[in-house]
Amino acid sequence: MNIEPNYKATSVILNDFESHGLVQFNKEYLDEEFFKNFIKFRKIFSHSISELISKLDTFETKNEEMTCFIIYSDLSYINSHLDAIKKFLKIIINPIKLEEGFDKDTTLQQMIQRICNKMNYNEKLQNSIRGLFLLDFREATSQQQYVIEKTGHVVIYPKDNKMREKLDIKDLDDYASQAIEILSAMFDWSNGKTRKPEAKSYDLDDIVSDLTKQVQELDKKFENLS
Repeated sequence: MNIEPNYKATSVILNDFESHGLVQFNKEYLDEEFFKNFIKFRKIFSHSISELISKLDTFETKNEEMTCFIIYSDLSYINSHLDAIKKFLKIIINPIKLEEGFDKDTTLQQMIQRICNKMNYNEKLQNSIRGLFLLDFREATSQQQYVIEKTGHVVIYPKDNKMREKLDIKDLDDYASQAIEILSAMFDWSNGKTRKPEAKSYDLDDIVSDLTKQVQELDKKFENLS
């Protein structure tokens, strides 16, 4: 069975949380209606955006204008998944176990950092987890540290030579797939039906090299995002 590296990494991390007593069901953060609606929404979005991409050259609207619209839509789509991931973590993580706890206003970045601190993860693993949860992307877009270019790219941290990164539609497609795999792993884990590899077992050391690469070749585009 071919398991996406992001799905595998998320499953391993969740199991590690559980084995260290970090997991607790927090009913006050559960919103079943939200998650049901979210799953329906992303199916509609993925179908619609794939149609737009396939017909990009046929619209009367200027190509560059439609491309900018698609890029902005992708940014929102990815961030909506990251919001759902944050919501899921607040459902399953015991706030008492974290030094600063969390509340409804705690960001995804804060959640991840506090969990990593509690788990005593080393710097290399923490950086890998930041990459897994797209925290640089999240911070840039939530703080409006990005520009959308007419060339069909979004540049995050455009004024920071160290953090600056140029992303095209394919890159955003990969980010969307990454966020979807994380959320899928979370749903499967919560339902006790996480996908398993055929032979080899994995631990936290195994996932570091996978996460640093973050290279995903997709057979299909947005048709399969759901």
